[in-house]
Amino acid sequence: MSPKFFSAVLIYTENVQRLAAFYRDVAGIPLEEEQHGGSALHYGCEIGDLHFAIHGAKTKPGVGSINLAFEVFDLEKHMAEMKAKDVKIIMEIQDRGFMKIATVLDPDGNTIEFTQLSERWMKHLIERRAQGHDMLSQWEKSQG
Repeated sequence: MSPKFFSAVLIYTENVQRLAAFYRDVAGIPLEEEQHGGSALHYGCEIGDLHFAIHGAKTKPGVGSINLAFEVFDLEKHMAEMKAKDVKIIMEIQDRGFMKIATVLDPDGNTIEFTQLSERWMKHLIERRAQGHDMLSQWEKSQG
């Protein structure tokens, strides 16, 4: 059986506290301290149905090896907040039709996109959910 959804996105860094502070305090991701199952202290949260976490790297991580995209509902306001916090913006807001997008760099040099999906795309997601393509519907089907 092939994978249907992402369950987690994990970032590994040499400086967990610095990167977690950026994502929590600057980007607005609601990270909280976590430590479980013998793991080292790390930071995590749920974003939609996905677990997002920042962990300490056991080996030197590659810079720019990830590109994250986070949905916001007011991209202009969000990017004004990024500018006020002196975040390095590498692409100002562009309208691509099905979404608006802007790109920044995190303190490790990774690319982060903030998107505002169009009403047309949101309607597409509503149709997919109605057809049972969301994670909970798929899980319920697998139990039965």
